[in-house]
Amino acid sequence: MFEYILLLILLIFILFIVISSLKVGISPMPTSKPSQKIILEYLQNSSNNTIIDLGSGFGTLAIHLAVNFPNKKIIGYEVSIIPFYISVILKYILRVKNVHFYKKDFLKQNLKDCDLVCYLYPNGMKKLENKLFKETINTTIVSNTFSFRNIKEKEVLNDTSILKNPIFIYKT
Repeated sequence: MFEYILLLILLIFILFIVISSLKVGISPMPTSKPSQKIILEYLQNSSNNTIIDLGSGFGTLAIHLAVNFPNKKIIGYEVSIIPFYISVILKYILRVKNVHFYKKDFLKQNLKDCDLVCYLYPNGMKKLENKLFKETINTTIVSNTFSFRNIKEKEVLNDTSILKNPIFIYKT
């Protein structure tokens, strides 16, 4: 009987993730370790006190950044309910105090004067680009895999994985 209850709970979680993925347009995708390393190394030299993870998913990148930058405030925005709650649970299990997760649409948030990291999808990048054209945001954007269409990157780095994922660096 216990196995059936556990299976039912798992199926409900999967159903929530599928429904949310259809609604948002993409499923949560964790950032690979090689990409995390590049993002971390790039942000080492930043003087900004806040890093925002746009579409933080399960929170793995935001937590990794918080552990490595204990004096910075890390914010993760996620609209999907299951990944959001998993990230909050991970934050408390790992006792990371300088990361804060919010179940909010980052497009409706103030993104000024901080560093932005993201692993979005093409339509998400287009929406972010539109927001950047409407507002003056003094920030660095580090985007995993996906680039903007109309904003020229400052630099492109490739991770060391087999896929050689590009990491696009933007200054706005």
